Amino acid sequence: MRKLILFCFTVLIPAVIVGISNFTVFPDAAWLATLMLAVTAGIAAVFTWQSGEATRKIARYCICADFVICAILCVNLGCHWLLAREVSAARQGVTERHSEEDRDDRRKSADTDRQLALKKAEADLQEAERRRLRLLPRSERRSAMPTPEPTNAPIMAPMSLVAAGTVSISTLTLRLTPDQVRESWWYKLTALAFAETFASVLAGAILFGMWEWDRNRDSIPDHLQAGAAPGK
Repeated sequence: MRKLILFCFTVLIPAVIVGISNFTVFPDAAWLATLMLAVTAGIAAVFTWQSGEATRKIARYCICADFVICAILCVNLGCHWLLAREVSAARQGVTERHSEEDRDDRRKSADTDRQLALKKAEADLQEAERRRLRLLPRSERRSAMPTPEPTNAPIMAPMSLVAAGTVSISTLTLRLTPDQVRESWWYKLTALAFAETFASVLAGAILFGMWEWDRNRDSIPDHLQAGAAPGK
C-alpha cells in the first residue's frame, strides 16, 4: 500500500498533469504524447512493484532506473507548469492590449467628434457674420469686418492622439501571444518527451534481458537454484 501511494504521487499524478498539458502543447498529437507517458508510467510501475521479488542486483538497477525516469519527469512537469504560466500571462497581455486599443479608439473617435463640432460651430459663426455684414451698408462692411488677433501659442496635437495611446500600445505589443509562447516551448517539451520515453523503454529492455527472480528472498537467483536441484 505504501508503494502504491508513493507511486501515485511521484509518477502517476505528475504523468496525468503532463498528459493534460499535452493537449495544449501538441493539439494534433496529444494522444500520441499521452500514450508515450503511459509507456513511461507502466515501465516505472514494473520497476516499483516487481523489484521486491528480484535479486539485490536487479532491485538496485530498478531503483536507479526509477530515479532517472522520475528526474526527467520532474523536469518535464516543471516545464509544462512554466508553459501554463506564460500562456496565462500572454492571454492576459492580449486582453489588456485589446482593452487599451479599444480605449485609444474611443479617445480618437471622441477627439474627432469634438474637432468636427468645433469646425461646424466656426462655420456657423462665419456664416452668421457674413449674413450680418450683408445687412450693413457697403461703406461700413470693411470697417466692421473683425481682424483676427495674432497669437503666439504653439499648436499642439490632442493628447489622445499622441501620448496616451501610442506609448501604451507600443509597450503592450512587445508581449508574446499564447501561440508564440507555445511555439517557443514546443522543441523543449518535445525533447523532454522523447528523453523520458526513450529512457524508460531502453531501461525496460535492458531489464528484460537481465532480470533475475528471487521469490524466496534468499539472495540466490531462482534460476540457479532450479538448475542445481536435479544434480543434487
